[in-house]
Amino acid sequence: MRPTSAEKEERKFLEANKKEYKKLTRLFESILDLKRWGFHQSYTFISPKNFPSVEVIYDSEWCRVQFSLSGGDMPGTYELPVRYGRLHAPDNEAVLIWNGEKCLCWHNVNDALRFLDGLSPQEAVDQLHKQPPPVVEQFRQSELGKKLHYAHLPEWIIREEAAIWEFYGQRLFDLFDLRRPELWEEYTRFIKEYYKILDIKPGPGSPYPPRYKVC
Repeated sequence: MRPTSAEKEERKFLEANKKEYKKLTRLFESILDLKRWGFHQSYTFISPKNFPSVEVIYDSEWCRVQFSLSGGDMPGTYELPVRYGRLHAPDNEAVLIWNGEKCLCWHNVNDALRFLDGLSPQEAVDQLHKQPPPVVEQFRQSELGKKLHYAHLPEWIIREEAAIWEFYGQRLFDLFDLRRPELWEEYTRFIKEYYKILDIKPGPGSPYPPRYKVC
């Protein structure tokens, strides 16, 4: 039996995304110091439905890091959001029931960096409205950062993450470590006050909890 047009389309997307996956993993391995920090690839999703659409998760003994490649707003552009999770974060769910409450289990690193920089919640909000954390801004203003921003977005994002790892190192990974409950509790207090000031709330009928509900 000949494949249907839908099956042909899926095969085309799958093969194209497999190539993107290979490109991505080569970039990860050449730019991020995965061995130094004990990260190993634990999850991969290669979509047969959309292009580009690839997700890769790396685990260490401290935390998980998720990279999700998708198409940007303009043809030929890419988005590659990076999120950090504690080891209980599921592969393909953004929300988790933890201690009887619905909470967000994958996290934007910039919130964590503002906490690690010692900012108060109000200072973090003030910085948010002006620029990203200093280490991120420094990379973006560098010659390499400016060049890659327009030439190759996935590499730009990965090199930015490498700059974060190099600057914060173990302090960043410790924040998400399930074995450091006191540190996480301190962070959740910071996040709660931070989002209280921002006054960001889920829309009516949203399946997501408030942004300060993190786990």
